[in-house]
Amino acid sequence: MELNREHFRAIIFHNFRRGLSRQECFDELNSLYSDKAPSYSTVKNWYNEFNRGRCSIQDESRAGRPKSVVVPEKINVVRELIKQDRHVTYHEIEASLDISMTSINKILHEHLSVKKNLFALDPA
Repeated sequence: MELNREHFRAIIFHNFRRGLSRQECFDELNSLYSDKAPSYSTVKNWYNEFNRGRCSIQDESRAGRPKSVVVPEKINVVRELIKQDRHVTYHEIEASLDISMTSINKILHEHLSVKKNLFALDPA
């Protein structure tokens, strides 16, 4: 089983509650998990958090820019824009959703499988 950050935080919290020092906790993690173990500064930071009364080992939600704007809601809006007007442009989508051209391209081609019609004009 691969341990993630929350698993290590739980172990650190357990060692904190056992009364181990930061160094003892770090040494124990290092002996058990070697190169997979968190750094001493991570152990120290979590000990400081627990000393301040924090009991949760989950990441707290943060304000700011989301990791990605390519989310189901945006994909559905782009799908509806295309249904309303098959000739909608990247710039029109960008203006209505306030997302980058790269994100629009990803939504159109990776999620909606929209293909560019190279022969839209009648060559005759």
